[in-house]
Amino acid sequence: MKKSFLCAILFFALTGCYTPLNNSGVATTKPWLDIPAKKTDFDGKQFDSCYQFNLRFTPMEAEAALDLQESCISRCCWRSDKEVVELDFNKNFEKNLKYYGRADKFTPGKITLTITHSGLVNTTAVKVSPRGAITNDGLVKLKRETIENPTRLAEIESQGRMLQARRNAWLADQEIARQEAKQAQEDAQAKERAQDLVQSQVGHYIDRYFYQLNKSYQSKGYVFLLSQRFFTATILDDHVYRVACRAKVQSGSTAANLKNRTIGCGVWKADLALQSVSALDSTARKVKAKY
Repeated sequence: MKKSFLCAILFFALTGCYTPLNNSGVATTKPWLDIPAKKTDFDGKQFDSCYQFNLRFTPMEAEAALDLQESCISRCCWRSDKEVVELDFNKNFEKNLKYYGRADKFTPGKITLTITHSGLVNTTAVKVSPRGAITNDGLVKLKRETIENPTRLAEIESQGRMLQARRNAWLADQEIARQEAKQAQEDAQAKERAQDLVQSQVGHYIDRYFYQLNKSYQSKGYVFLLSQRFFTATILDDHVYRVACRAKVQSGSTAANLKNRTIGCGVWKADLALQSVSALDSTARKVKAKY
């Protein structure tokens, strides 16, 4: 039992404990240096702390040049892991200048923050280099200069014009394709209406034509079977279509000796504007006149 108790005491002494911000009880040398958490040993002596910088920047764009987590600004950093923090405002300057042709350069380019802790007075201190780069209330004052690479800017402008020309051509192609698809759909619908018009106005003549044709084959002892009738429309003029009627039939001397054939049932003129149908070839004229 005593052995277990001593092991527990030794464990807590070695691992320390985590104390939240409102109980940190650690003084700092700057009001912008916060200690959200600390680790203490079994005797309550601090052996580690998590510090965080509460900083403001002018110009504000300088903040965007930093990794706020690695800079211990958006989160706290344990002193045992990192005692020195470098705020490198020009870390991506060369890369941005090369890629964008324009980049901001800040002075001073780097600010080094060194964290130390005195257990004697229980105070965490921060040393700023260069001196005076950060005001007492946490304002980081920088000078900004925008540097340009004229060659790269001209290259980007040329690429932009090229991309815009390609985009304009693509948009034009898309519009042409859309119009063509719309026209094709309208043409297909108009052809279907022309076929329906022929079917509705002369379909009964065509039915009688095949009926009489079947009787004629039967009178000669032949077999005649109508399997499918179909129409094909092509445009002649505005709202005027040529509609060809064809039928797939089987005929022969016996049911076991049938041959497949396609025969015509007239070529018709369908006027959608006038809603009229007239014959265009001799078969159509015969179908309408005789039957």
